[in-house]
Amino acid sequence: MSSQLCDRCNRVVNPGELLYRVSIKVRADFDGIININAKEIDLKKEFEKIQSVPEDLLEEEVYREFDFILCPRCKEIYCANPLHLPFGRT
Repeated sequence: MSSQLCDRCNRVVNPGELLYRVSIKVRADFDGIININAKEIDLKKEFEKIQSVPEDLLEEEVYREFDFILCPRCKEIYCANPLHLPFGRT
């Protein structure tokens, strides 16, 4: 097994040293309500717009996944404030 780099600070993590894997999944959510005023929307034009967008970009609007390797220090920093909220809101 070879050394790995921390994705946050680029520190070398040698084989046998402690490291952390962080997986983040971002999924679209739906509350069951669709706000559409049928009088103002041309559904045919809307479908044409959607069909012109590359499939991979449409998929990213619904689901995206990230995987990172963190050294112990960066794991602590990440866990202390994963959303980078201002002080006092974490």
